[in-house]
Amino acid sequence: MKLFVYFLPFLFVIESSAQKLRTTQPTNYLREGPASYFQILGMIQAQVDVTKMDQKGSWLKVKTDQSDIGWLSENSFSSRGGTNVRDESVTKGKASTRASRAELAAAVKGFGKKYVDGSEEPSEDISKYSDPEVTPDDMDSFEHGFTVEPYRGKMEIEKPFDLYFHEEGIGLGIAQKIASQKGLVSDRTATRYINLIGNYLSKYTKAYDLGFRFYILNDERASAFACPGGYIFITKGIFKVCNNEAELAAVIAHEMSHVVQRHGLKELKKSEANIKSEQAFAELEEETGPMGEEEKDLEEYATNAYNNLIAPRLLAYEEDADKLAMLYLKRAGYDPTALQSMLSRLQEAPTATPDIFDDNYMKKDEFAERMLKVNQFIRSEGYRSSPSKQFAQRYRDNTSGVR
Repeated sequence: MKLFVYFLPFLFVIESSAQKLRTTQPTNYLREGPASYFQILGMIQAQVDVTKMDQKGSWLKVKTDQSDIGWLSENSFSSRGGTNVRDESVTKGKASTRASRAELAAAVKGFGKKYVDGSEEPSEDISKYSDPEVTPDDMDSFEHGFTVEPYRGKMEIEKPFDLYFHEEGIGLGIAQKIASQKGLVSDRTATRYINLIGNYLSKYTKAYDLGFRFYILNDERASAFACPGGYIFITKGIFKVCNNEAELAAVIAHEMSHVVQRHGLKELKKSEANIKSEQAFAELEEETGPMGEEEKDLEEYATNAYNNLIAPRLLAYEEDADKLAMLYLKRAGYDPTALQSMLSRLQEAPTATPDIFDDNYMKKDEFAERMLKVNQFIRSEGYRSSPSKQFAQRYRDNTSGVR
């Protein structure tokens, strides 16, 4: 009898803790677990009610009205700045509030394939490299190597990050094109390593639920590229420039900042407004025939985004990405001054091996201005070099095959 008396209030607490929440993001990825590297179970659109069952950090375990159970980020329920208007018209009249993982993969892969069809370069299907390179056990083991101090600093330029499914498809199309031009390095150890670093860093960004993917380009020049939707490339040349993990993390964090801030797409916002991209992706599959008008608009938009990606970067974007990169490093327990040492080394690199930080992307006086801003930010924040937060030996152990 006593057991029943004590047990009944417990049941009441569980039942009363159930909470109805409504999604606000244009795209909300329902995942198997509470992190962006877990598999996607489906996509929930904006203005959909779910029931909260549990919470772990910034991730909520939820159940949909269709009895799907998985994890959504807190970002899925944060207030947005008027971004739902277009998405409500997109979802109007749809019978289902969820797109299956298979439907997502077909649409994204289909556009990626079509976008590179007819290219002079041999097609490189990067989807075979897109399976998760890390597991929850991998991440737990990796994270134990860090001493993270309480740090609540934030910057004015950090804004909420809205996920748009079409950006992932456009990003994949661009990523396929870059991979076809240079080819990818299939060093599993190094690829897993950069995915560990990137997924760990993503926890300290506003886009921690995006699901970044990291690849190594077969290019001896020191370069890095960030594509819409979170596709990031690091060239083999970068590994020869960096001396430790913190410097490599600085490169990765810098590129992630470009994605989070949408630097590659900001110049294209006017044309994006004229593209019914969500509908186009909903209809697009790998087996379909020639592109329709909406899909052609997508292709043109992706081409413009690609040209914008490889064009000279604006100094203002670089300065924002540098500051955010150092902030991410600090939050994650890396030496935030690693960006400074890496940039100094790149500045001294021979002009015969140009990179995104050098002459092809930035004039010498602009690079000097950028370095000045980095040094000023380090002084203003009181950052100090810390060899114990650079992880040089782990860097050497995991990158010997690509250096």
